[in-house]
Amino acid sequence: MSGARASRAALEAPFRAARYEVTGASPPFALAIDVPSARLLDCQRVHAVDCSAFITAANPAGEQRGADDNDRAHVRLVGAVRERGCTALRARAVDPTGRWPDEESLLVLGLSPTHAAALARELGQAAVVVAGADAVPRLLWLD
Repeated sequence: MSGARASRAALEAPFRAARYEVTGASPPFALAIDVPSARLLDCQRVHAVDCSAFITAANPAGEQRGADDNDRAHVRLVGAVRERGCTALRARAVDPTGRWPDEESLLVLGLSPTHAAALARELGQAAVVVAGADAVPRLLWLD
């Protein structure tokens, strides 16, 4: 996708099909949009939080960027999460079709949907994955 910000219609299917892998958990686990996750629920309980957000800084506005740009954006994400004092686990978003490269990401524990949306907007993202106490990952569109 190139040019102006990719449309929600163009991004909906790839975002829903993606695997949201939490690689920094032991054992690692994956999330799927709108599918309850017992592993996420356990993770939230262990960290004594009732919400979380799976967030990336890669490919802002749904436009593919180069690895160097995405690496720099991820460093900004890590810094922003650290500034907020949140606990985060390493993660990555994976396109099962292989059209998009894996996106380094974070599962930020205790980050509310409102704060996740604000951070994702700072990073130029089109959407963010949020989960509440029910541990159901949902797409939160930022348009």
